[in-house]
Formats: sequence, C-alpha cells, structure tokens
Amino acid sequence: MLTEKQVEALTELINVSIGFAANSLGEIIDTPVTLKVPELRVFSSGDRDELHTIFGKKDAYAIVKQDFQGNLAGTTALAFPPDSAGRLVSLLTDLEVSDDDLDIMQTGTLLEVGNIINNAFLATLNQQFNFQVNYKLPEFNEVNIAHLLDATFGSDEHGLVIVANTSISVKVKDIEGHLLLLFKVINLEFLAQKLDQMVAGS
Repeated sequence: MLTEKQVEALTELINVSIGFAANSLGEIIDTPVTLKVPELRVFSSGDRDELHTIFGKKDAYAIVKQDFQGNLAGTTALAFPPDSAGRLVSLLTDLEVSDDDLDIMQTGTLLEVGNIINNAFLATLNQQFNFQVNYKLPEFNEVNIAHLLDATFGSDEHGLVIVANTSISVKVKDIEGHLLLLFKVINLEFLAQKLDQMVAGS
C-alpha cells in the first residue's frame, strides 16, 4: 500500500509529532518525558487476523481515540494495556492505581495524555501536508482492539491501519503503548504524493 521510502517518511512525521508531545507533557508535569516510536507497521483494515495477533482479540486496552476528517479521515488512538495505563497515571500524578477500573481522575489524566499526543500528530499532519483536518474531542474507553476496528471500519476492508509501538519514558521508567492511525477514508494518491515530497526534500 505504501513503499518503504514512504513508510520511512511517515515514521519521520510521527517522530516529529511525538517530540512535540513529549515536550508538552514534560512542561505539564515538570519532569523530562521521552517518547519513542521504534517501529511502524502498515496494514489494511482487512488484515484483522494479523492485527489480532499483535493485540489479542479479547484483551482490553485503555484507549484514547480522536476522530478526524479532511483529505484523510479516520481515527487516531493511543492504546495502553491496563497495567501500563495504571503505571503511567501513577508516574504522572503520584496517585496509586490499585483498582482494575480507572476512576474519573485517572481517566482524565489519560485523556489529557492522549489529547496531547493525538493533537501533536494531527497538527504536524496539517503543517507538513498543508491542509486542514477537522477533529472531534477525544474519547476514553476500555475496549479491545477488535471493537475499535469494528467501530471505525465496520466491514470495510480497504482502510489503512498504521501501528506505531510507542515507548514513554518518565522518571527513568519505560511504559509501552501503541499509537494507531486508522484511516477510514483515504486518498492514497494524495498521501503517497505528500510522502514522496517529504522524501524528495530530505
């Protein structure tokens, strides 16, 4: 669906947005925060078996998702396994997370983190591609990835799913999570052209 060079350009774009997000988070909690995107993988929305292999079909994740519309339309989602979500909240707020379900304050903390990271990506997308993306307010849910895929794509097998495994380092502790970009309506020609322009300008 995308060439190796185009995927590298998209990885660079995500790394730039992740850098902005890390700075914003660090300023809020007055502690250095490092976010890394070590790996980027591209799937079609029809590759459900492969995606279930990565995430599990029934495993619930703490997910902050944000829908967007424009030349590219879909959802950006930050997904953490429950234990990682709890550790992240504890590091950012000094709250002890002992219950299986996240309470309102802890959910609000994850919403803020997801909002910062998702908005950083969408803002970078706008700036780099020189077009406007309109996006909705973020939402928090504890659901499995299968539910997220169904809610975004339904039975459509022609969407684009980009998975970036993200490591968030706070106070010398690493927390693993996933940044998912789910393109429901996508002009692949448009996306490829913009990524090729990035490659040519690098």
